[in-house]
Amino acid sequence: MAIYKDEKRGTYYVSVYIVLNNGERKRVLRRGFKTQREAKDAEADIIFNAKIDNPDNPLFDDLLVEYMKWYEKRRKESTVYNLKGTIRRYIQPFFEGKHVQDIKKRDIMKFHNFLLEKLSVVTAKSVHKNLSAILNYAIQMEYLNINVAREVGNVDAKEDNSINFWTLEEFKRFLKVVNNVRYYTLFMVLFYSGARIGEILALTWNDIDFKNNLIDINKRYYRTKINTPKNDSSIRKIKLPNHTINLLRQLKLKEKYKKDDYFIFGEFYKPINQSTVTHQFHKYLNMFIDEKGKQTLKRIRIHDFRHSHASYLVNKGYDIQIISSRLGHNKISTTYDIYSHLYPNKEDEAVKNMESDFEPSEVIKLIK
Repeated sequence: MAIYKDEKRGTYYVSVYIVLNNGERKRVLRRGFKTQREAKDAEADIIFNAKIDNPDNPLFDDLLVEYMKWYEKRRKESTVYNLKGTIRRYIQPFFEGKHVQDIKKRDIMKFHNFLLEKLSVVTAKSVHKNLSAILNYAIQMEYLNINVAREVGNVDAKEDNSINFWTLEEFKRFLKVVNNVRYYTLFMVLFYSGARIGEILALTWNDIDFKNNLIDINKRYYRTKINTPKNDSSIRKIKLPNHTINLLRQLKLKEKYKKDDYFIFGEFYKPINQSTVTHQFHKYLNMFIDEKGKQTLKRIRIHDFRHSHASYLVNKGYDIQIISSRLGHNKISTTYDIYSHLYPNKEDEAVKNMESDFEPSEVIKLIK
């Protein structure tokens, strides 16, 4: 018997080796059975299905392996890494042991509930899109005729559109405790550029145009490697204010070695690791915890410097197209979806401007 008790979860699982029609020996693992009887029935089902193995109706696990082989040849390493994590944590555990053609609409609905118990609505919707893409691949490979994930639609739940950011006043308060020139400059560049942390850590001195106050975003640092930018629109030049460019200029003057291909925020040819930046950032944030353990300055993430920059520009009245360009979004609609609620309601102002179209006396005259 290949049935075992999962002491940690208090459930049973099945681990059995089967021989497919093509002679291949394969291990099948299914978890989450409440009773030993359920696990035994599942074991019998696995063995029975193995005997009538249908190459046109593979196990979902096998489809995932096949899909990832296809996906890896067509996507960036960072994108592949993220999808593997999503599959491992959410998609594979839920559909494990099922044959592709046995996945019904009701399974998708249950999968949505499973995701919402663990993830935010935004992330749950993203995982659903990943599943739908996998099932689209199954259609192309003629395993399926319809995509049940697409038929059901994405997770039916309201998204929380709130974002976390600092105002300029909050950012200035934070800077008062930053006592390291390199980190002070890094935080200033993050706040005033709106660039992603990986894009800033990838900057070398030859990416800085001191004459025109520009930084050239043409690569990013991700998982200890220099990679191409997230997308084509991420390749951009961002203009910075004089005070931030002057900080970069002073930092370069302080450097003992000043080769143009050295990383600005790092040592020679090696950037600072993002986890190191995050750790140092939290150390500074912890300085705002009072004797009662209360946080006196709102805690944000490193990524929220990006939101802070967008909020800063919205408050200054800049057009969303400018903000989208600086952030490197590939669609203005992406920027609008994230930040539109920050824009003040202009309806009262619009109606007020309409008031001058007619004098009150003209309207009264018309009524008469």
